Amino acid sequence: MIGERLKQLRKEKGISQRELAEVLGVRKPAVSLYETDKNDPHDPIKVKMAKYFDISLDYLLGVVDKPVRFYDENNFLELPKDITDSEKELLQKFVDFIIFIRE
Repeated sequence: MIGERLKQLRKEKGISQRELAEVLGVRKPAVSLYETDKNDPHDPIKVKMAKYFDISLDYLLGVVDKPVRFYDENNFLELPKDITDSEKELLQKFVDFIIFIRE
């Protein structure tokens, strides 16, 4: 899964495997192996990837399908532990409304 996502992210950013290798501090063949899922990058390399592309590790690893930005405490809202599903839905509608009125 990492390979598919990595290749997609690299192409969207318009950079070559060589350029990505420089960013990650690896050799170009390593990026090719990552993209074809023939080699799994070590965790510190995965973190570099996530930071560089500004996506969550969950997205990179295929845990979630919606790209979420790399963790930044300014981009997250801490919710009460006992929040209900209906309250979450209400919050999402409020966020959607804010986005709508901005446009």
